Amino acid sequence: MTLRLSIAALVLAAAAPVAAAPPDTNACTLLTRDEASAAVGAAVGEGKLTAGGSMAGAGIDVSGCNYAAGSMKELSVSLWRFSPSASQSLDVYRGLCKKKEQAAGLGDLACWYNAAHKELQVLKGSTLLIFELSGRSGASDALVTAAKQALGRLK
Repeated sequence: MTLRLSIAALVLAAAAPVAAAPPDTNACTLLTRDEASAAVGAAVGEGKLTAGGSMAGAGIDVSGCNYAAGSMKELSVSLWRFSPSASQSLDVYRGLCKKKEQAAGLGDLACWYNAAHKELQVLKGSTLLIFELSGRSGASDALVTAAKQALGRLK
């Protein structure tokens, strides 16, 4: 009888719904050190995680990761997760991005912050990724490559 109860308990436990894991909110998981070095054009240190941004509002989780090399070269990656309660903020962002120069083929919507092409903003679902590169000329190709790599790891 105890053997039957044990098997029944295992079957019930296996059939129980499992809660989905929350999406990752660590921006440093989106690129490897080698990928960040390639984007910067020089060897970088390990990514340094930064806490949520002060600009984030209610229902928005933000983390950042900075990859620094010597000579003022740096790649920063910001990960913004918008919860359903922040849908208005997400809609405002979409409207602003649509008014800027588009970067085709990335996420659901992607735009350049300005004509300098040193900051790329990519929206996928309710997640915003922002890539900023300093100290390197010809940053646009490097940022597009980094965005594609990060999007491949986005959960």
